[in-house]
Amino acid sequence: MSGFTTSDGIRLAFRVEGEGPPLLLLNGMFGDLAFWDPVLEHLVGSRTCVFLDHRGIGESDRWVGTYSYDLWARDAVELLDHLGIPTSPVLGLCQGGMVGAVMALGHPGRISGLVAHGTRLLESAKTRVFDRFRRRLLDMGGLELMMGTQMGLVFGEAALAQIEPFLGRMEANSSARLGAETAGPMLDALIEFSMDPLDIARMDIPALFLAGEEDLYVPPWLCERTARLWPGAGFEVMMGIGHIVPREAPVALASRTLDFLRERGI
Repeated sequence: MSGFTTSDGIRLAFRVEGEGPPLLLLNGMFGDLAFWDPVLEHLVGSRTCVFLDHRGIGESDRWVGTYSYDLWARDAVELLDHLGIPTSPVLGLCQGGMVGAVMALGHPGRISGLVAHGTRLLESAKTRVFDRFRRRLLDMGGLELMMGTQMGLVFGEAALAQIEPFLGRMEANSSARLGAETAGPMLDALIEFSMDPLDIARMDIPALFLAGEEDLYVPPWLCERTARLWPGAGFEVMMGIGHIVPREAPVALASRTLDFLRERGI
């Protein structure tokens, strides 16, 4: 585990593993570096994988303040600067794909392609209502209650059946990754986020949007709407998969990501 200090003095934890051209992996909200462990072994033979704990998460500083996707994108760009990487494709889960899209929009040339799974860029009443409910749960019952409530939405049926005996432990582990004082402002940023469809229609990097067939949080139709706007973007549904694809289908995720990067010459 390594770390660097951002331009506003926040210490962020990151790892670099593998060899070959760079690939920046960006976590979903409330996820830490360990979320990528199942998929990493299938990528490191072809790519130098760079991934970080977002501020407020895991081994990074538990910064309390106003979170935004512009801020998360700046953090990711500063990590690339720290490592001397001028440009890199991004593999992002949910929030990670959103951060990647904001990087493409606000930091031209810094990312060369985007593979996003379960990523919502457009305004959605469905996700906004649920995220407001999550915010209320956090305020009323704490972090573990909020995390436990979302398990049935984000995992596919097969994965949920396997992990059901361990859900209590997983909820408790969330407290080791972050605190309510950081989770609340993160959710506030998520609730307010949406991209202008015209901005999406002007994107000039290759993109592939993946969706889990059984993802009840960011359903396939919501991902497909973004893919239709993004010039030349691909869209695929991963059958039998929910939202947490690095845990549910690591081999398929790695294979599709590497195939896409090769097909696009990235």
